[in-house]
Formats: sequence, structure tokens, C-alpha cells
Amino acid sequence: MKKCIKVVDEFVYKIIRNKTEQMSKSRDDSRVMKKSDILSRFLEMNKTDPKYLKDIILSFIIAGKDTTASTLSWFFYMMCKHPLLQEKIADEVRKATGINQNSSIDELANSITDDALDKMQYLHASLTETLRLYPAIPVDSKVCLSDDTFPDGFKVRKGDAVAYQPWAMGRMTSLWGDDAEDFRPERWIDENCCFRQESPFKFTAFQVPQSLTIL
Repeated sequence: MKKCIKVVDEFVYKIIRNKTEQMSKSRDDSRVMKKSDILSRFLEMNKTDPKYLKDIILSFIIAGKDTTASTLSWFFYMMCKHPLLQEKIADEVRKATGINQNSSIDELANSITDDALDKMQYLHASLTETLRLYPAIPVDSKVCLSDDTFPDGFKVRKGDAVAYQPWAMGRMTSLWGDDAEDFRPERWIDENCCFRQESPFKFTAFQVPQSLTIL
């Protein structure tokens, strides 16, 4: 394991060194700045500690690559099944970014700012609804660090494995109502047409903060 970690670390550190040198030599090169990969963004913010950057990069690659790909695959699948919702989201994106159907990909990318994203409330709701029905991690397990007792009185012992199932929880009518198995982004929209977050104990796709867990 140590040998493998060393190989990965050396590879990432090499990328960081090369990117740092490239950006320092090409500050006026617009092609470099427009690339806007995650490493370039952190370097632009003067975040230059190699270990910090290495940890960030690996976290995005390991924790974000497959989960993001899986979620987007299910999201586009749901869009294909609900073309009216697809058009509603596309219209929201057009209004938030100010682009039109003749805009280029580069124009679209440049128009996606934090302010524009804040206006995409229905898109946020649709992605969250996708995660409710098709969580990136459908089953998750934990190991008890010590003897404990659940709120309902069930006792667990140190070393016991305890699993919970976000996939099943996302379809429980006791949590989401009789339409639990329906794809309905509106359940995440409040009366002001803004995205409404649910308790992480109910919507467990991103898990509950570790400080709140009982294990």
C-alpha cells in the first residue's frame, strides 16, 4: 500500500509542478487561463502548498469521478423519459446564462458563473431528485467503534457492521409520500420557487456529517 501511495503521490506532484511552471511562464496566454481545470483554478487563487493541492486533486478524482458520472448518466436518462422537464430545465439555463440556441459551447461555458448557477433552482432540484432515486452509493456500511444503542433500543457491539440503504430509503413512502417512486423535482421547490434542502438524515446521498452519527 505504501509503495502504491508513493507512486500516486509522485505522479500528482509532477502534475502540480508542471502546471505551476506552465502558468508562471504563460500568465498572459489566454489559452491557459481559459482551460480552467480544477488545479489551475486553485493556483489562480494562490493556493500553492503542494500537499494541499495533492489532497484536493485526489479527493476530486477518487470521490468525484465515478459518482458524478453515475449521477449524470441517470440524470440524462430521466431527462429522456421526461422531455417536458428537460425543456423546462433548458429554458431555465438559457434565462440564467443569457445564451440562446445559436450560442457556442465556449459562450455557454463562460456564462456559467456562480450567479447564474444560483438562478438554476429547478436544475438543482432535478439533480437532487435524481440522487434520491438513483444515489451514487446505493448501499453504505459502517463499523461500530464501540458498543452503542440505537434510538429505538437496538444494541450494537464494537466491531459490528451496520449498513443503510440510500436507494431503498429514497423510495420509502413513509419518508417521501405515496409518489415516492415518481420523478418529481417539484418536491424540492418551496413556495418561493427556491430549492429546499431536506435533512441529511432523510436524504442520505451525501451522508450525515460524521460528528452527528452515533457510530
